[in-house]
Amino acid sequence: MAYDFKKILIINPGGIGDLIMFSPALKVLKNNFSESLIDMLVSCATGKTGIFQESKIINKVFFFNFKKNNFLDKIRLILNLRKEKYDLVFVANGVGQLNGSVLALLIGGKERAGEYRKFKLNFYNHQVKLNGNQHKTEANLNILKSLGIKTDSLAPDLFFEIADNDKKFADEFIKKSNLENKTLIGFSIGSGTKQQFKLWPNENFKELGKKILGSYPDAFILLFGSAFEKDICFKMQNELNGSAESVIGFSLSEVASLIDKCRIFISSDTGLCHIAATTNTDLIVIFGPTIAERTGPFGKNAHIISEKCSYQYHDVFTPKYDFSRKHSCLIKITPDIVFNKINEILKHG
Repeated sequence: MAYDFKKILIINPGGIGDLIMFSPALKVLKNNFSESLIDMLVSCATGKTGIFQESKIINKVFFFNFKKNNFLDKIRLILNLRKEKYDLVFVANGVGQLNGSVLALLIGGKERAGEYRKFKLNFYNHQVKLNGNQHKTEANLNILKSLGIKTDSLAPDLFFEIADNDKKFADEFIKKSNLENKTLIGFSIGSGTKQQFKLWPNENFKELGKKILGSYPDAFILLFGSAFEKDICFKMQNELNGSAESVIGFSLSEVASLIDKCRIFISSDTGLCHIAATTNTDLIVIFGPTIAERTGPFGKNAHIISEKCSYQYHDVFTPKYDFSRKHSCLIKITPDIVFNKINEILKHG
């Protein structure tokens, strides 16, 4: 059956990484319905970081705090979205099946696509069974197949749109900081307040920084972090003796343009590692309790270093996960291990 969707709404309240991992499905959706207006409903905190606001694909972004807004706020949201008269409401992979499907129904989407976990849901008229072992990118493409959409590949390129003025910003930043002749190495040392459990220790980043600077005289380290990591970044900057600079307080598009200037970008499993995967930069990602096969960045420039974890986190199947636990798997990944990968990349490129 051929569909003529004039207006499409995507519901994806996940984090930065979730939105980037959704980008291949977004590309396929737009390629198949080039004349359609595509809107997106995202979490308030994630959406306002700058993903898709200036997009050439997305028509409008709606922000909503799904955890803090009260019942009346949710009613207002539903009524406002009903006025849009969507032909298709697409609920992204990983969204709770009941909440997602009921919301799609209440919004009034004529066609509603999403995942079910054990039993099919009457609220969806296009649905696929959740496969928790699939990468999230592949899982979203699988939902598109329920609409009869063919995908050229199970993993089209991730993408993040960088405006020309942001590329100019990066050039000016490099020039102003006298870094034109430096080999730039990016460190993403934080992940906000709620994702601390999957971070490689700051002491390891510091030790790695000293190894890099001691072995590569032309190296310079850019320390990427949010306002939450401001003090940590400045402290590490001082400890690296003037061969590092903090990148704090810039828009996500500006950050992406600076990551693209780096020769190598090193990160824990964070939103910025997914941004980095959309650039030309070689990316080293350190995985511990999270599952690379499910949420890892991919591409020819992505290098994943992981250790088996005895207490893994799954975005769907571990709803009562203890985020306060320490993980020895992250400690087992030493600065020497990461440094050896850096040497390998630099020697081949």
